Amino acid sequence: MTGVHEGQTMTELEELTRAVADNTVAGGSLFGRTVARIIELTVEPLRDAGPQVVRAELAAVCAWANRTKPTMATVRNAVILALATADATDGSARAVASAMRGFVARSEKAVEALADGITDVVKPGARVLCHSNSGSLRSVLRRVVGVIPDVSINVTESRPYRESRRLVEGIAESGVPVTLFSDAAMAVAASRSDVALVGADAVFADGTLVNKTGTMPLALACRYHGVPFYGVTELAKVVDGDPAEVRMELRPGSELSAGWELADSGRVDVSNQFFEPTPAELITSYLTEAGLVAPAGMLAAYRSSLTP
Repeated sequence: MTGVHEGQTMTELEELTRAVADNTVAGGSLFGRTVARIIELTVEPLRDAGPQVVRAELAAVCAWANRTKPTMATVRNAVILALATADATDGSARAVASAMRGFVARSEKAVEALADGITDVVKPGARVLCHSNSGSLRSVLRRVVGVIPDVSINVTESRPYRESRRLVEGIAESGVPVTLFSDAAMAVAASRSDVALVGADAVFADGTLVNKTGTMPLALACRYHGVPFYGVTELAKVVDGDPAEVRMELRPGSELSAGWELADSGRVDVSNQFFEPTPAELITSYLTEAGLVAPAGMLAAYRSSLTP
């Protein structure tokens, strides 16, 4: 590897690491692919190093990834794959890098395939309700506005970052009618919608959906108003393990209260929990690359997806 290439690689590694740490990556699938690329870039220069060196560097970057994004199942699964590959190949940097490239390719293919089943969920003339932003949801919405006639889109803000605005920007050129509701008006938005679609950052073995805060109250509002509620996700977001190991990420309180003297002075504590679980009984179904899957069937579908 030449010096120029080394500089380019380090620049990419630094940029990707910063994006993950600063939470500027758009959605769980892309977080997983980004971490996989970070792992690849970390071990690539070590392809001629001994197993102990590779394992030490790999352990450090994997610990950082899990610590930084503890709720993201794709990050967890990329880490598990990287460590398992190292164990199976006596710390081969080449094998780990190859496994990470395969992880990225499978994720990209899965997200594109998600939209294939959307016509089973969204019908002509439907008012589609969404919350927050994700690559999976963007892929599906592009198909919705492209092939299903007379649809309209309702979105809730998803504070504090207001991610739903970024979601809408991806379909703005379509001309499809879009209405923005405040998070406080979730029940109003549900009453004016026919179907709800949300992304996922993790799915537990029992079908529980983990997504941006606000997802559970939206699911409850949809249940009250009789609106079907779908999780849109690639199967790589399933957690095949103990849900207790998945922590709900806390972001800095300043994201909610910057400039408010009572919070800045410490007089008011600020809780900025970024994700929350939504029980399986509130989920109508999951839309995955394998089609529609019932919440109770997600773990089996994930395990099947791992078989070549």
